[in-house]
Amino acid sequence: MNEKKVSRFYDVVWTEYIPEYQKSEEHWRLFYSPDEVKGKRILDAGCGTGIFSIIFARHGADEVIGLDISAGSLTTARKLKENFNLNNVDFHQADMLHLPFPEESFDVVWAWGTVHHTIDPWRAMEELIRVLKPGGSILLAVYTKTKITFIHEIIRKLLIRTPRITWQPLSKIMAFFLWPVVAIFKKREKSRQGEKLEELILDWYFVPIRHHYYPQEIKSFLEKKGFTIEKFLPASGRFDSTSNFIYKARK
Repeated sequence: MNEKKVSRFYDVVWTEYIPEYQKSEEHWRLFYSPDEVKGKRILDAGCGTGIFSIIFARHGADEVIGLDISAGSLTTARKLKENFNLNNVDFHQADMLHLPFPEESFDVVWAWGTVHHTIDPWRAMEELIRVLKPGGSILLAVYTKTKITFIHEIIRKLLIRTPRITWQPLSKIMAFFLWPVVAIFKKREKSRQGEKLEELILDWYFVPIRHHYYPQEIKSFLEKKGFTIEKFLPASGRFDSTSNFIYKARK
């Protein structure tokens, strides 16, 4: 049931909002280069609009598989594939907790902002590791847990009880009033540009499932699985309390 709620939520989000390609590519380059992905097999786990699948495909990956639970998201992704006229990327609907691939199938696993929306993030990460080849790399972007996370969660749990038809209008209203606050009090520039504030608010406060973790929890998990941390970005957002932290690690 919870998985279906998440699927329906992203049927709306990733059909209404498509991140800017150029800004998404600039963010991607913080972690990967064309030389690193050329000729590789890539899994984009929780691909959403497919924007990062497209970026991997355009930079020389041999094969890119974009996987998502949301049919609406995959419709958007397939349209992007057609727009870019690519034949080395495919999109499939599947649950991240039960990946339909054999062990050691991919050279790179990219999971940007996705495992924390599953009912069992630890199991999702186990599955992502299972399909990664020895010597391969994984990227995980995970919501940060802070001292005020509980406040965000109270707000989210109140807002998701409002009628579904009001979610987008509410996110636009909230964006209108919060934009001056963001502009004046932000701690840093957001690492991934090209997303509207109303889109971020919708994804932050109206998503049915959301988990938060301390960076050390994920780091310890990866190291116990035999991974070496290659890159750590402690905060990707304008504020600590609304950020992902990001690990790139090698098996």
